[in-house]
This record gives sequence, C-alpha cells and structure tokens, in this order.
Amino acid sequence: MSLSWDAVAFVGGIKEYEIFRDGVSVGTRVGTSFNESGLKPETTYKYQVRAISMAGNPSELSDELSVTTEPTPVPDPESISVSPSSKTLNVGETQQITATVSPSGADQGVTYTSSNTSIATVTSSGKVTAVAAGSATITVKSKVKTTVKNTVSITVVDPAPSGGE
Repeated sequence: MSLSWDAVAFVGGIKEYEIFRDGVSVGTRVGTSFNESGLKPETTYKYQVRAISMAGNPSELSDELSVTTEPTPVPDPESISVSPSSKTLNVGETQQITATVSPSGADQGVTYTSSNTSIATVTSSGKVTAVAAGSATITVKSKVKTTVKNTVSITVVDPAPSGGE
C-alpha cells in the first residue's frame, strides 16, 4: 500500500509526519510518502496523517482516506491430473473422467474434447460414452490457460455376442 500527501507549511518547519491506520499510529516519515506491506487482502483500512513541528507539536489529523487492498491473486494452472489415464469400454458403456488442476488454489475449470466423436463422446462434465469400436483421445484443458492440458486414451470394443448358436 502506497500513500502520498502534500507537504504542510508549519511555523518553524516540519520534523516529520505521523501516519495512522484505523486510529493507531503505524509510523513516522520525514517525507510525504508512506509504504506499508503485509496487509490482509480484500480489507478496507482508514488512513490519516498529521504533521509534527520541529518543536514536537502535532497538527490536526487529516481527513480519513479509505483504502481497500486487492484480493489475493489466483495462481495460474500448472498441470492437470486425470483419472483414469486410459480406459477400455464396451460399446454403450460410460466412464466419468476426474480432472484436478494444480496448484490447488488455481481455477479448477476445464474443458473436455474427443478426438473422434464417432468412437467416443464426452460431455462438458467429463462423462465419456463409448459409441463404436475404435480409439479416441479425450483432451482435458484448463479454461484459463489452454496450454495446460492432459489426455485420456479411450479404447472402445464391440463385445462378443453372448450365448451359443
């Protein structure tokens, strides 16, 4: 948090400025700026400043300045783990793919696409349906950083008919 203010004219000169956050003194400065770190994210603070003369006499406090800190930044996605990483399905079967984006604080939103929808389709929530015999790759991509992705190999088989002749 960075604050700055106009210099004050004081008989005999200014020794320093005292800075208050929420009514509590948080420091003094010779100049007309103040930097503070380590504040809580998404929090509103009220600041006031007063001049201290060379004789040590304080001025009145300035008007309050309300400042709200920024939210904690969300980390960028770095990787996606998928489960299962491969699966063999019979025609007509389904399989739910679970995707987890890392690090844990990153946006967990992903998209699912099939390389061959005539073999296997996939819903926006990751449910795969086996359509016909063959192979398809399901690609799982981060919604906020599309270069972060992983794949699931799907093999679809046509089950042998049961029973005899």
